[in-house]
Amino acid sequence: MDQRTAIPYSGVRRTRRVNLEGFGFLAPALLLMGLFTVYPAFSALWLSLHTEAPFSGESIWVGLRNYQDLLKDRDFHSSLLTTLYFTLLTVPVSIGGGLLSAVLLHRSLPGIRVYRVLLFLPVAVPTATAAIAWRWLYHPSVGYINYALGLVGLPPVSWLQDPSIALAALAMAVAWQNLGLNAILLLAGLQSIPEELIEAARLDGATPARIFRSITLPLLTPTLYFASIVGMIHAMTTFGPIHLLTQGGPANATQVAVYRIYTEGFINFRFGYATAQAVVLFIVILGFTILQSRLERRVHYQ
Repeated sequence: MDQRTAIPYSGVRRTRRVNLEGFGFLAPALLLMGLFTVYPAFSALWLSLHTEAPFSGESIWVGLRNYQDLLKDRDFHSSLLTTLYFTLLTVPVSIGGGLLSAVLLHRSLPGIRVYRVLLFLPVAVPTATAAIAWRWLYHPSVGYINYALGLVGLPPVSWLQDPSIALAALAMAVAWQNLGLNAILLLAGLQSIPEELIEAARLDGATPARIFRSITLPLLTPTLYFASIVGMIHAMTTFGPIHLLTQGGPANATQVAVYRIYTEGFINFRFGYATAQAVVLFIVILGFTILQSRLERRVHYQ
């Protein structure tokens, strides 16, 4: 007989052993989270309360002075508004385009797997490669977009050089790269809807538009809710395309909060002030996430 089965364990000892085994499995994940998430977060908060000495580079305690300076910094306020505009342009386009693509891909068309791969391809393309491609497309004299406008008799547009449209042009490039991921998520959501519900609605005489509005869309709300939160966080922390395409220009039209943090920290070498901006941006994103969580009351889980 196995010796372990011969030992009479009490309920308390068995529960304690199960708990210890559980913590043992969680220990690697908790250790990595502590090293790469919790410790940097507290270090950033501590660094935001310091400034750098002009010549020695030593950190000097200044308390909340960096945050007080942020209240008077109009450029930082402007970057927060630019971040909000950029998010409002990016998220609806990527989710709306993803939903339309998912509905089309849900149909049984010939070669549908090839279309799915092509749609998801922008997600796998490196940010630098996508930025070079968009810079080429947006080129004012040899870009394909202006070439297409010329075919219909429209004048060329300085997409990335005109401050009035540079942010929208940048948002379209970022939305294109996120569209494939949203389409795949929403396609998985569509495929999880029971076909019996759709068939019963058809037998009752419901039109395709009524089926989509009354059955498909409500059952798709968990996926839409997840995509909106992930898209909002991604849009408010986008850095790569902005750095590669516009570098915050022209005339600071595309200088979002993340790019301003980079400028203060790694160009002006004001690490404490840049970290204070990062803490404020984190609080703003957390606030919007909590605000979005109120929409969960309207989510219909199966």
